[in-house]
Amino acid sequence: MDEKQSAADSIQNREQLPYRLTAKALVSDIVILLFQLLFVLGLFMPLIRAGHVDFRTMYSTGYMVRTGHGHEIYDASAQKVFQDELVSRESLPLPFFRPPYQALVCVPFSLLPFRQAYFTFLAFNLAVLLLCMQLLRPCMSNLGRVNFRRPSLMFLYFPITVALLQGQDSIILLALLAGALICIQRDREYLAGGLVALGLIKFQLTIPIFLLFLAWRRWRFSAAFVCTSAALAGVSIWIAGMAQTVHYLHSMIGAGSSLGSIAGPSVRMNLMANLHGALHTILKGSSSVLPLTVAASAAIMILIAGRRPRGVDALLIAIPASALVSYYMYIHDMCILIIPIAVMLDRLPGAGQARRRYGRVQMVTALLMLVAPTV
Repeated sequence: MDEKQSAADSIQNREQLPYRLTAKALVSDIVILLFQLLFVLGLFMPLIRAGHVDFRTMYSTGYMVRTGHGHEIYDASAQKVFQDELVSRESLPLPFFRPPYQALVCVPFSLLPFRQAYFTFLAFNLAVLLLCMQLLRPCMSNLGRVNFRRPSLMFLYFPITVALLQGQDSIILLALLAGALICIQRDREYLAGGLVALGLIKFQLTIPIFLLFLAWRRWRFSAAFVCTSAALAGVSIWIAGMAQTVHYLHSMIGAGSSLGSIAGPSVRMNLMANLHGALHTILKGSSSVLPLTVAASAAIMILIAGRRPRGVDALLIAIPASALVSYYMYIHDMCILIIPIAVMLDRLPGAGQARRRYGRVQMVTALLMLVAPTV
């Protein structure tokens, strides 16, 4: 009964704060984003000029696909040649940790010199982030009731800053998940499943989400995910060929193994903010890390699969669960956690008196998740 009353109070509070997209709100978002960006861009500029950013691999891969070298995008020696020639000389190449279809997004930026391409992609990421803000703004309307006048401040989140400056595509995944949240809210789960499948650019994060929805018997979501994934697999094979696609899968398995490394720089497991990274650090990279990670991740997935959440709560639970059990995740990938953090904080003002104590725990947890990446 308390849960029903809490949900009714939350709905009533949302109705009292209707969502209106105004020019003033959009300008406010842009100003806040630019202030954040300019504040850190000056510190990051030497790395950009030297080409020491993650965007170098996306840029070189886009160039390789455009010039007919798509069958070599996972070849370390070929990547090194193109990165040295197009960006800057390095002792080791930066591997391309994406499925082949993602290279199509990189192709247009390869038409420009590296620095111009970097700032163009930065502008693209900012536009995607603004879209994400507008998608999630209705889910953060209650924050205004606790003097949180600018819901866009929720996006002053350190992983998002890192993703912007490194030229990462994690913000694309963030926008896809935000769109999926809105689709589920509007009972369009086919579209939601397709959007999450497009996020297979980070399949170590989206596949756990799919597995949970499958366990929860969300058939429309699951069917759309499978169909879209099959289409993307076909596009990937067309771009890179079967041999390179298989090589990509082997490389990602190697990236997930704490004992292995990919051709090129080894993966630094101690920098990964997930269960795999924690166990690797605690056990100092012993041979038991991988089996323990698999066992613990399976136990967590089984435990969560038994909950059967409804509506958008399913995605709000699946996102942090996927981050926890993912075998490969750096800090910029944590930007997707802003979705459950923001929605959790927004729901608290309308949570009702009966759950006030539990609400305090939720608020403290959400705030810790918000600031933890910066620490």
